[in-house]
Amino acid sequence: MLSDYFELKKRGTNVKTEIVAGITTFATMSYILVVQSSMMADAGMNPKGVMITTALMSGIFTLVSAFYSKVPFALAPGMGTNAIMAYSIVATGQATWQVGVGMFVVTGAILALLTLFKVREDMVRVMPKNIKIGIGAAVGIFLARMAVVNGGYVKEDFSGLGDFSQPAVQLALIGLIITLVLNFIRVDINGKKYQVRGAYLISIILTTVIGIFMGVVKVPSSIVNFDLSSIGDVAFKADVKGVFKFANLPTLIFLLLSDFFSTMGTSLGLAGKAGMLDEDGNFEGISRVFLTDAIGTSVGGIFGITNLQTYVESAAGIEAGGRTGLTAVSTAVMFLLSMFFSPLFLIIPNAATAPVLIMIGASMMEGLKDVDFTTLEWTPLAFMLLTTAFTGDFVLGVALGVIVSAVISVVQYVFTMDRSKMPELGTLIMALVMSIKFFVD
Repeated sequence: MLSDYFELKKRGTNVKTEIVAGITTFATMSYILVVQSSMMADAGMNPKGVMITTALMSGIFTLVSAFYSKVPFALAPGMGTNAIMAYSIVATGQATWQVGVGMFVVTGAILALLTLFKVREDMVRVMPKNIKIGIGAAVGIFLARMAVVNGGYVKEDFSGLGDFSQPAVQLALIGLIITLVLNFIRVDINGKKYQVRGAYLISIILTTVIGIFMGVVKVPSSIVNFDLSSIGDVAFKADVKGVFKFANLPTLIFLLLSDFFSTMGTSLGLAGKAGMLDEDGNFEGISRVFLTDAIGTSVGGIFGITNLQTYVESAAGIEAGGRTGLTAVSTAVMFLLSMFFSPLFLIIPNAATAPVLIMIGASMMEGLKDVDFTTLEWTPLAFMLLTTAFTGDFVLGVALGVIVSAVISVVQYVFTMDRSKMPELGTLIMALVMSIKFFVD
């Protein structure tokens, strides 16, 4: 049944590979359970309730992604917007956390309408082909950049190497060696080469176990938690009415644009990694992904969490062989289990996941082999990649890449009067909309 529904044979995969891939995805993104609850605690919310609700919403909408979109993409509260919620909206006194989560109810509803009217799909269609193909590399740079900081390999401000006298950084180095060995080892038996299946997941588990002996990872006193009553402290508290104040408008626009372009960029990048893009760089199932994210964001807000979006760490499962929605089913099950076994899942340290994310980031740059490297076509993509690398904001990188591409096309048209050089109206509108990013950020 699973094979037929998810078309496993057509996608060149099997049940075992998909399950391992899904667990690998979860292992690389389980940090969100800790980070989300910590940030929202700073905003005055019950951290236990936030953690359980994060696991619940992530699990439910990852299942929706699996069965509706049939893609190996997992969803969870987006990094960045959660920080905006905690430290820019609540900490500054702009609004209460109830109004903050209400903003996500509103933005999710707006994005759902834009998806139903195919506005988001049309914007992807008019995006320059080179940008669509190369966006996966930008996502890879973003992943690797984040991972080298989380692992402690470099200082947070990139002013030099990290402190390798620290046990956590030493563990991250050990984890990187384990990941490299397991990922690239090949054994020749009777003329047939074998490699380690589930290398990334095994690496994460081994590094975590080693961390216990190094004192970096603390074994919890209990691995089971059946008390879910704290959900009531955060769910159904959203103040939607309080959102509609003029002072909240810039923040609302920022959250809307951030979710809009982040989901678009991540989806195209992951689809490229999974071999789902057509010859023009388009992703046939992107509307379903958009709708899942949008509804997830709105419902997530009702339950007291920040915007749910497709997670770039889904690349870990794709790299492990995941190609269908069954991978997402596996990830979703892990999220739902984490509601009851959260102490066990939460011991996975950054030192265990950072090496895997570095490797995945590097592998995602392979998509650059298919881009057009002629000067006029390559320049916008180069702007996108460099902006992502130096700012750590791939949404900003995508915005700048599209704008530069539009400017180059218009200049070509003005000086040559060749109508074929003139970008589509939709491309110009998209560039104009993306330019708002520079004013509301």
